[in-house]
Amino acid sequence: MLRSAFRPRMLGLLALAIVLVTAFVIAGFWQWGVAQQRGSKSMDDAESRPVVALNTVLAPQQKFPDDGSLRPVRFTGRYDPAHQVLISGRTLGEQDGFWVVTPVVVDGTGARIPVVRGFTATPAAVAKPSNTQVTVTGALAPGESPSTSEGPPGQLSSVDLASMLTQWGGNIYNGFVFLTGEQPAMKTAGVQAFPPPKPGNTGLNLVNAGYALQWWTFAGFAIFIYFRELRDQAHPERRSTRKNAQNRTASAEPSTPEGSHV
Repeated sequence: MLRSAFRPRMLGLLALAIVLVTAFVIAGFWQWGVAQQRGSKSMDDAESRPVVALNTVLAPQQKFPDDGSLRPVRFTGRYDPAHQVLISGRTLGEQDGFWVVTPVVVDGTGARIPVVRGFTATPAAVAKPSNTQVTVTGALAPGESPSTSEGPPGQLSSVDLASMLTQWGGNIYNGFVFLTGEQPAMKTAGVQAFPPPKPGNTGLNLVNAGYALQWWTFAGFAIFIYFRELRDQAHPERRSTRKNAQNRTASAEPSTPEGSHV
């Protein structure tokens, strides 16, 4: 095979393969860089969106908007401490515990929206906020899947809006909010701040990442073609065997007799 590699035809094919593989690999890395830049920009844009009034994004009983996840919102209302609930199965750092969720009755609509006010590892130590008027700023999120297990009174295993509506009555927003600020501050005992999750993005633009993989696939195919041709040059009987197999396959295919009608 080594002698075949130094034949003029194979040297020319090798040069062509090197040029193609180099170009394809470079194009792939270029697309990968574009994928990273665009992915990072998308994450930055999502995190830097301006705070808007809640009712301009979501109204009571309205379907959660496609672009509403983690949208910064602000609204004014009063906490409803009587309906505070704990959401089990949550973590903060290495601590296991609960989200502390208190509904706010929003001014102007009278509908409730659940607010994740923070985290606790000791439910018995959690105090309730007062029901004085408060302006809440936070990150909007869609409701979670229905609770899968029954817990003690005042506890749920998910932010199950349907269960909350059943318990609370009245109208509810089809979403909840991760608290990032409130005015005046309603700090309560036993509740630690819980930061909103980061946007669900891998940091890559998937379209450009796909183009990068496509270019690298082309590079691999060019290498495959070169080595197959080199092997055929070193072992001509392989080429003949492959051609004979193709001819037998073609002759075995049924043909329509002349003059026949389907």
